[in-house]
Amino acid sequence: MIANILLPTDFSEVANNALSFALDLCKKTNAILHVLHVKQVPVLDTSFPTDTYQLYIDEIEKASKEGLDKLQHQVLAPSGVSYVLHSTVGFVNDEVLTYSQKHQIDLIVMGTTGASGLQEIFIGSNAASVVAKSDLPIMVIPPSAKHIGFGHILYASDYAEPEFPAMSRLAYLAELYSSKITVMHAKSDNDRYFNTTNNFFTRNKEHISTTDITIVNTDQPDIMDAINKYIDVHQTDLVVLAKHNRSFFDRLFHRSLSKKMTYHTRVPLLVLHK
Repeated sequence: MIANILLPTDFSEVANNALSFALDLCKKTNAILHVLHVKQVPVLDTSFPTDTYQLYIDEIEKASKEGLDKLQHQVLAPSGVSYVLHSTVGFVNDEVLTYSQKHQIDLIVMGTTGASGLQEIFIGSNAASVVAKSDLPIMVIPPSAKHIGFGHILYASDYAEPEFPAMSRLAYLAELYSSKITVMHAKSDNDRYFNTTNNFFTRNKEHISTTDITIVNTDQPDIMDAINKYIDVHQTDLVVLAKHNRSFFDRLFHRSLSKKMTYHTRVPLLVLHK
């Protein structure tokens, strides 16, 4: 189900931390790891000396080669996973999407901070752009996250069908890590239009391959607050969201950029599609 995993890297500690998650997933699934380094060459004023600009380009090329060589010899080769190294020039989000399409990527793993375009928190530019534009599953790794497996997965659902595509992927991941799954639903005005007690998970619980599923309904009106409060109390190794329409995605992510979303700094996030 997962044959190719893509990791964008800028060789920062945050990217290397995300790499540890990607390597473990490759070992669990026998997937090929594609490591992508995007060289971002700035557009300079035409008055900038040509020779100096070329020296700058040469330095970028040198740093890219050294970074990939170091990853290959110190991390990738000893890991035992199959891997592909690739470097290109452009914008991170565009190159990630282009590479994913060309190489049949099944999962993208991205760090949330870094020096080469991944410096924003998740709701910032690059990772959010990839999530919004790509139909692929994307796992976003915050800087402080330590990979100890995914023993407990929290899946936030609005109970809007179809749930099966996302749930099948989630069940696959849960089987790999022997995870228990908590499905959380934060009540909203939309609940008036259907019977929430007759949701997909209640109806199909016995048919889902992973049976360790708990359903939690909360009156907390803000889904992000509900998630934060839950992971404050319960050990949570991964938060999973499935986007299927713009309104739900807006409800989850469109916040003031100045308002720090602290849960993103602690818990890995997996975005699936319904």
